[in-house]
Amino acid sequence: MAKKSYLLLLTLCFYLCCCSKNNAEIISGAAEVKSLDASFTQVSKVSVAGSPYDGELYLSYSGGNGASFDTGTTVPSTGVSGLTATLQKGRLEKGYGSLLYQISGNPSNAGTASFAVSFGGKSSVIQLEVKEKTNPNLLYWGFFDDSGTTMSFYNGFGKKPSMAMMFNGWHATGERDFPTAFCQEASAAGYVPHVTWEPMMGLEELISGKYDADIKRYGEALAKFGKPVVLRFAHEFNGDWYPWSIHNDQLVPVSTYIKAFRYVHDKVRAAGGTNARWAWAPNNANGNKNPQTVESYYPGDAYVDLIGMDGYNFGTSQDWSSWQTFAQVFGPLYNRLTAAYPNKPIFIAEMGCSSTGGDKAVWVKDMFTQLETQFPKIKSFVWFNINKETDWRFTHEQHVIDAFKLGLTNPRVASDPTLGGAIQ
Repeated sequence: MAKKSYLLLLTLCFYLCCCSKNNAEIISGAAEVKSLDASFTQVSKVSVAGSPYDGELYLSYSGGNGASFDTGTTVPSTGVSGLTATLQKGRLEKGYGSLLYQISGNPSNAGTASFAVSFGGKSSVIQLEVKEKTNPNLLYWGFFDDSGTTMSFYNGFGKKPSMAMMFNGWHATGERDFPTAFCQEASAAGYVPHVTWEPMMGLEELISGKYDADIKRYGEALAKFGKPVVLRFAHEFNGDWYPWSIHNDQLVPVSTYIKAFRYVHDKVRAAGGTNARWAWAPNNANGNKNPQTVESYYPGDAYVDLIGMDGYNFGTSQDWSSWQTFAQVFGPLYNRLTAAYPNKPIFIAEMGCSSTGGDKAVWVKDMFTQLETQFPKIKSFVWFNINKETDWRFTHEQHVIDAFKLGLTNPRVASDPTLGGAIQ
């Protein structure tokens, strides 16, 4: 037994010596790679201007020789000051792998922070995108335009829009599909799609079960699109011009509206369409046939993500209308909605100003002033930019364009629409 124990101990010592020798060779050898590939960097978290940052960035390499290496020197950032990158100690894979850099500091501004790094005889530049600091009081803007104008046209006003809106009419006959093509186009342009879903067949028929397969397919297509979508169902319900308000000359009860809103909401979510932000949007005026209050239509906090408002200055374009300021159009409804739903984000889902009866450029300038001083809770506005009942466009007269561009220079208007603050 003693002889066997001695041989076992001798074998173990020999093994440990060999391992130590191999490890010593790896540690003492120079770390080398064949290439560094900055196109395959990964960042652990988002960096925001003016906020302390402590994150990790992974830089891909190929041709590693298996050697170990120590913590590297600290490299300062360029492009955006205030950050540093430090290589963390580790051991190379034999082949492909990643180097870990610790990024820390307080970035001075939004932009691209670059770090010139060297490792294993190779050099590269790693980058970290620093986002603009989110201000909860920032204002975003969007548009509706079905005239055939390309979406990119709206990028030329100084600050890009964050939202593009369309109307998705559902009728008893014809297509009842989710507008995937529109959403893809809007998303590719950098905008949040805003879909106004109009149940033209009437609410009772919609929730009869006859259209359940269509609603399910709608939710599935929404889920497949995958990105956030503002879904504004049965808007301007407090008016008297849509079949979900007045149907066959009969006032639609608020109980039917609430039931339909919840019915569609639940079926879309059950089909996987959880990426919708549901907007509930009354009009600033209720017509002459609908005495039901705006608040009585509310489906409940669990069903509403955003509170919308629709309103227009018709000027003197109609025989019943007169010129109104921005505050006259939106003030009364804004005060009611912010009082009733103080914890819900609020936005202007549709708006416009006539060219008849007053100076539209002056109206636009005043609008931006009012949004800054008197309407601080409004997150965004969507301009109805077509010639319909009257010429609502802000893009057909140079002095109006100039007024709009000037308004967008207001610091409250977000310069980075990709933050998605319009729907938060």
